[in-house]
Amino acid sequence: MDAFWVGLGILVLGVTLLDVFLTALNYDEAGFFAGRLAAGQWMLTRRLTRRLARRWRPLVLRQVTGLQIMVTVIAWVSGVILGYGLIYLGYMQGNNFQYSGVNGDFFGAIYFSAAQLATVGTSQLSPNTDLLRALSILESLNGVVLLSLILTFLLGIYDVISSLRALSAQFFSAGTGVGEPIASLKPYFPGGESRDLDSHLESVSDTFGSYTDGVRLHHSAYYFQSGRDTFSLPYSIRMLAGIIGGLRWGLPGQNPVAQEPTLQPLTAQFEKFQQYMHPLLKWQSTAVPETVTLDDFAAQLRAEAGHAERRRSRRIRLQDPGDPWVARFVQVNREMGELTATVPLTDVAEAYARYAQWLPFAYHAQQFSAAVSRDLDYQPVYSEPEDQAPVAVLAPAPDETMPRGRERGVRAFLGRRVTLIDPGYTRLLSAARALGSAVLAVAVLAVALNALGQPPLPAAIFGGMIAMFTGASSPGGHGWKRVAGLVALVPVLFAIALNVIVPHDPIPSALVLTLLAFAGVAVSRFGRQLGGLGQLAFVSYYFTLLLRLQPSETLLFVAAAVVGVLCSVAIQLIPNKGAHARVLRGGVRAFELRLVRSLEPLIDTVSAARWDPDLQRRTRSDFRQSHHTAAFLSAQLTGNDPDIGLSVEQAEALRIRVHDAELALANLGTAARAATGAGIPIEVRARLAGALQTVQKHIAGYPEVPAWAGAPPPGDAETAPEQHPDAERLQTARAPEHWPRPARRVYAAAFELQQASDKLHTARAAELLSTPADAGPGPELEQDDSDIDALLPGEEQAGSVQDGLAPHHQGAQAAPPGGAAESAALWRRAVQAALSTGIALYLGSFVSSSHQYWAAMPAYQAIGGSDGETFVKGAQKIIGTIFGATVGFWIAIAAGSHPAVLLPVLAICVFASAYFRSASSPLAAFWQTMMFAQLYDFLGRLSTEAVDVRVVETVIGAVVALLVAALVLPTRTRAKFARQALKLLDSVEGVTAAALQVWRSGRAPSAAERAALARGEIAMAEQLRTLQVTAAPLQHASGAFDPSGVENQLSSFWELLYYTRHFVAATERGDPAQANVSPEQWNQLEEATERNFAALAAAFDARSPGPADSDVGIDELGDGEEPRDAEQALGALARANATIALMVEDAIPQPTGLFHRRAGR
Repeated sequence: MDAFWVGLGILVLGVTLLDVFLTALNYDEAGFFAGRLAAGQWMLTRRLTRRLARRWRPLVLRQVTGLQIMVTVIAWVSGVILGYGLIYLGYMQGNNFQYSGVNGDFFGAIYFSAAQLATVGTSQLSPNTDLLRALSILESLNGVVLLSLILTFLLGIYDVISSLRALSAQFFSAGTGVGEPIASLKPYFPGGESRDLDSHLESVSDTFGSYTDGVRLHHSAYYFQSGRDTFSLPYSIRMLAGIIGGLRWGLPGQNPVAQEPTLQPLTAQFEKFQQYMHPLLKWQSTAVPETVTLDDFAAQLRAEAGHAERRRSRRIRLQDPGDPWVARFVQVNREMGELTATVPLTDVAEAYARYAQWLPFAYHAQQFSAAVSRDLDYQPVYSEPEDQAPVAVLAPAPDETMPRGRERGVRAFLGRRVTLIDPGYTRLLSAARALGSAVLAVAVLAVALNALGQPPLPAAIFGGMIAMFTGASSPGGHGWKRVAGLVALVPVLFAIALNVIVPHDPIPSALVLTLLAFAGVAVSRFGRQLGGLGQLAFVSYYFTLLLRLQPSETLLFVAAAVVGVLCSVAIQLIPNKGAHARVLRGGVRAFELRLVRSLEPLIDTVSAARWDPDLQRRTRSDFRQSHHTAAFLSAQLTGNDPDIGLSVEQAEALRIRVHDAELALANLGTAARAATGAGIPIEVRARLAGALQTVQKHIAGYPEVPAWAGAPPPGDAETAPEQHPDAERLQTARAPEHWPRPARRVYAAAFELQQASDKLHTARAAELLSTPADAGPGPELEQDDSDIDALLPGEEQAGSVQDGLAPHHQGAQAAPPGGAAESAALWRRAVQAALSTGIALYLGSFVSSSHQYWAAMPAYQAIGGSDGETFVKGAQKIIGTIFGATVGFWIAIAAGSHPAVLLPVLAICVFASAYFRSASSPLAAFWQTMMFAQLYDFLGRLSTEAVDVRVVETVIGAVVALLVAALVLPTRTRAKFARQALKLLDSVEGVTAAALQVWRSGRAPSAAERAALARGEIAMAEQLRTLQVTAAPLQHASGAFDPSGVENQLSSFWELLYYTRHFVAATERGDPAQANVSPEQWNQLEEATERNFAALAAAFDARSPGPADSDVGIDELGDGEEPRDAEQALGALARANATIALMVEDAIPQPTGLFHRRAGR
């Protein structure tokens, strides 16, 4: 064993010293573990920074190199200490060492090794042989050498960083941001003549060579992060590649600029560095695109030079724009021509030869630049000049989502968080009322019962529970409606009467509880309030069983129930003036904050051009929360409420505006995702991300109160000047023409989201009646003749978002329509609730004959609308109960029935269970279980057995509910999803047909037709939200993101509603009399659209779909000079039909396992 420690120490020491040598002194070597440590630390840091807010990222990224150096140095020092220490440990026997206060063990060996390496030694342990003395001296000398090598390594890394700084400084940018490579050469071409270009290129070559040599010697310097976009390796690579490509191939070969002697060596330097980094970055190098033929090249040159005005097709498939690399080569030549005041594309044959030489270099350079940017997480965002160069070094950058002048700090942060999770403090006030009711009832009963000489428990506890649960069934409202809560006495007294009448044997009690479970669900058929009273009867009887109410205690519990209900009603009578208005304002603010938060992952998606699982998860979560908040807000817009002062028509107009903002957000997400693989240049991505950030700041800068609720809209004189509404907004929907189409679509979608949110927040109450929800476009939008084409994707972009749709549906055609289907589902749930409650009671009796009723509550509450929903709720109930029992019973046992501890904990549990009851099933179960633990401690029934039984009975109840939902009258989640999808399709088809009828009539829509369209749009929005709720269990299943997964199906429906909304909006704005489309042609469009809808409905109904055609003949209609609104209506209708056709095609799997649309590409 001694020889083993010596051998292991020699091995560790040799590997460490060799790693130091190779890393600090050897060219093209990164050592054994130093390079891997640096790469691993960067990967961990990158995973962390991607989850941080952007304002904190530069602060963390600046520490990367320093941390890497510290970790490397610590690894080296630790390796040397450990190696020598293991050698010393092998010799620690006999008299080899003299010990004075230190033992001859592993710690003593490491202690002696560290002391010798530090050259300070130690008197507590000294070597006693010549070999060990020599070895200790050698270690001290190694310490000096190691320090020198570490200093060499440290200075070498910062020398490489200095070279990178010098290289980045070579590229001039006249404006803000990273700029364009060729534009950086402008100072060297005054008046079109080259001046000092050769010296500039030599300087670039020298600094680039210095950096590449340094990186090959100290590879850790590659991971350096300055936190500034113009001081980084991706920036330098992009600029250098652009300059080389422009100077060598952007001008005719005989031009003196293209013959600069430094260009070829600089190109070779660049390509060698690219080859060196390729195996380190491990990017997938694909073949260079084939060059086009000379004839095609010449034709595209003529098209590019002529800028031929072509009528824009209404079809989804746009005219072929030509080869993108030829277009990029033409752009490079144009920029060089402007720089040198020449015309570089006069000789087509010579230009074609240059194009053939330029293409391989440009393509590989783009791959290299993209790989480095992706590896170093290069994410530039430019919306304002100060964004590209933050001054802070040890502080975070300014919070871009907070407008200037807005309150900041902990209080503002907590206020925003509360607004997000509880708009208008509805749940907070409800929980406070529940707690107040329970406390008041317990206090009154305790005082009264003590005065009467009766034991206060358990009657006081029963009264408190009734007071707490009565608030849930109270109708609320104004005036005498609050007193209507007294009707809760009926189910409570009925439950107590049942407890007196029914024998206390297990079987009769279980039968009655089972019947109450059935009735509690069934009576909800007649309204939410009756459903609440039915559930109150179940809960009341459940508590009488838990508290083991005896007939002699009947009058006492009746009195307790009356006091509990009266206390609840008394608390409800406390004035809460303007509650609905506060909730509505809070809902609007919460929705706007959700829009702001939803833009965060989209900015990262656009800036970094990636769509990895982390961004997918963040985007999906934020979008789901936004849709949830929109559903909450729409539910508050009921109209004719004295708190708000809005009519029904005004409320409906606001609901449509909420849906418009939802659709705009969904469209922006689709556009951002489609743009990730479009090869968008870094500078364009930076500007595009800045545009999204501008919209984000604009929405965040709204006043707290919307204009229709009494606040002035942004831009009015009353608006505070510090909000800068005009500066923090996109001024036009038109992106620069040279941007790629996917980038222009993202920009237009961002502008549309800004407009939709403005219409929701800034409209005054009177405007809601005078204009439709989507009034005519603003002046800037009217100037853009192609805005609808920018907003709506072409076929390729649409296809990249929907990766297929598989038929997961049952025969929905046989399902009862409308209310009959809802009644059937309700009766089914009632039967399932009764069976699960009865079976859970029966099985629970085998675990405990006195606590079997604990299994009834989870069995009753876990039953959902489908088997998937039941599974999710059951699993959440089990998890919450286990943790609640663990914490609650531990507190109860540790406190030992001490009122000073248990009473505050019980109050917190009552408040939290009421607060989370409607928001989170696991949290509600957690706090309810904790509450029961404290109650059992008060009742003196707490024991270790009670803890175990509580958990086991909960598991039994949840599992029974799952089995009953799966086996007895099952409602499959996929079948329910298909039925609701059919219902949604029916609504979309109805709205589309109504809009087509308006165009066919040849007159502007009447007020009644506008109202019908508005109601149809509201119905579509509500049904889509219902579809999302139904799909929630499927989103947790495997394959949710597959081509046939539910996520892509939902994306398809959002896309379809987006196009339908644009079609309706154009219908409301347009004048059909001015359209050059005959009624017969409108009839043909309607018939083609009906066929497509019928095919999609058949696919969801598990029937063989008929043919669906994306081209319904729209492009041949009219004379090409249609009014703007008619053009937009036809374009939106065309894209809606194309979306339906794609959904139908994707619903039919091919024998090869591929889908139609994929097989065709």
